[in-house]
Amino acid sequence: MKFWKMSGAGNDFVAFDDRDGRLEGALTPEFISRVCTRGLSVGADGVLILRPDPDLRFRMIYHNSDGGRAAMCGNGGRCAAVLAGRLGLVEEGLFEFGSDSGVHTAELVSSTSAKIWMTEPTLHYPRLDLNRAGRSFPVCMVDAGVPHAVVVTENLDDETFEAAAGLRSHPRAGPEGANVDLVRLEPDGTLTVRTYERGVEGETLACGTGALAAVFCLARRKESFALPATLRVRSGLTLKVGRDDHGWWLEGEARVVYEGGLVEP
Repeated sequence: MKFWKMSGAGNDFVAFDDRDGRLEGALTPEFISRVCTRGLSVGADGVLILRPDPDLRFRMIYHNSDGGRAAMCGNGGRCAAVLAGRLGLVEEGLFEFGSDSGVHTAELVSSTSAKIWMTEPTLHYPRLDLNRAGRSFPVCMVDAGVPHAVVVTENLDDETFEAAAGLRSHPRAGPEGANVDLVRLEPDGTLTVRTYERGVEGETLACGTGALAAVFCLARRKESFALPATLRVRSGLTLKVGRDDHGWWLEGEARVVYEGGLVEP
């Protein structure tokens, strides 16, 4: 079973090309969970599956590392765009692909970078003061393709992050919970972000929808906040988030690390 290992600014994925439908019965949640288990298989934050779409270049199906299906993954979408270019599905210029969260416009910036326009974020709560681990956190709740609880803070240390991660399953985060993003506005106007992702149940080195959610929430509360914004993620790499006539966009590294054949998950 052929696969591609991909990285989107540190958010890593196992990608499969299933445009002919031959893998549909094999790519079960249990299989995906095994493939994503680090140390025992390929290891990844999630799985990308390219499927055909009669009206678009392709459709991206995304599963978190626990096997559960998610509506969208920003870095996964950028990696899917780069893989589509590698497979000859797309060339230069803008193109459209689908996900469970809607239709996305995308552009290949280079062979190792992509830009996608995300679905419009939905603000649920501009500010909630939520308690976890004996601490109170000011939370902006927004759906950026998947739900996010964004906490703007000066403190990104491990203790604060671990306490805030408990917001993932807070009752106000909804029945399936939410990703949690801690974001700090730096003196130079850039952002530093740490994200706890549901479905991975741990910190990831980058999160595309989290980057969008963080910028969206901060832009609402700071009139002087400039777009596009540059965000430094846990991997040490950067993502950019901006807005134009097409809507909100996300840009950054997306590359194939290696390709191989899977014998056993």
